[in-house]
Amino acid sequence: MRENPKSIFTIDVEDYYNVTEERGEPPISEWDFLPSIVESGFMKLLNLLDLYQVKATCFFLGYVAQKYPHLVIEAKKRGHEIASHGMFHRLVYKLSREEFIADLLSSKKILEDIISEEVISFRSPSFSVTESIPWFFDALVEAGFKIDSSVFPVKRDYGGYQTTQKKPYWIKTDKGMLCEFPISVAPFCGKDFCFFGGGYLRLFPKRIILSMHSKLAREGNPTLFYIHPREMEPQHPRLKMNKLAYIKSYVNMNTVKPKLEAILSSSKFITCKEYMAIIKDN
Repeated sequence: MRENPKSIFTIDVEDYYNVTEERGEPPISEWDFLPSIVESGFMKLLNLLDLYQVKATCFFLGYVAQKYPHLVIEAKKRGHEIASHGMFHRLVYKLSREEFIADLLSSKKILEDIISEEVISFRSPSFSVTESIPWFFDALVEAGFKIDSSVFPVKRDYGGYQTTQKKPYWIKTDKGMLCEFPISVAPFCGKDFCFFGGGYLRLFPKRIILSMHSKLAREGNPTLFYIHPREMEPQHPRLKMNKLAYIKSYVNMNTVKPKLEAILSSSKFITCKEYMAIIKDN
């Protein structure tokens, strides 16, 4: 019998107010004065991962890593991959190439100075890569990254990048090769949906999420899950935003932990870096 493919568990390590300006994100000048839940939420995630002996890829916002370097050190000590989520959670398609590279290098240096090790994986804030920025993948390789997990293969509020790939794949750029880890989607009622992170994970029932996870495994595809520390703190402060955005941001917060427990016990997980090594050797 063919062994089910190992899946990938990822964490976007950011605070509750890092949700893009369209959903009420306060200006950067106010961040230091806001109450924070990133420490408590992230430690709860690390402890849950320890319980199920799962290693994750942790995409740290540079701002968070700079303010709470002990979180980076703790994640590294527990065997998780340290990766970049950019510096200030700025949507990539709103930046010039030069602004984007500067943002990349700032976060990369902060993380590398903390762990004394090269950081090679990146995820854009809010998966904000689109076909409108063709320089995106070249810029990543130019900045020293070997892995990206920014491609969200269905249309969404802050982007969406069309691909038929269901598993990690190689992208050839002018600067070198890049291993892309697209967000996992599965067909449902004639359309592809993401069931495996963020508001989607909160919205869909646990049995459907596990069913879609099993479907991908039967097809030989890994599932890439993603989570945020704020989802381990259901009562965290709410931001002012329109009604639809509010529902997307806060619906079913109390369902996340039992869903995570079912997910973590349902599969074998490895980091993005470990997965890249496997497909590189093949």
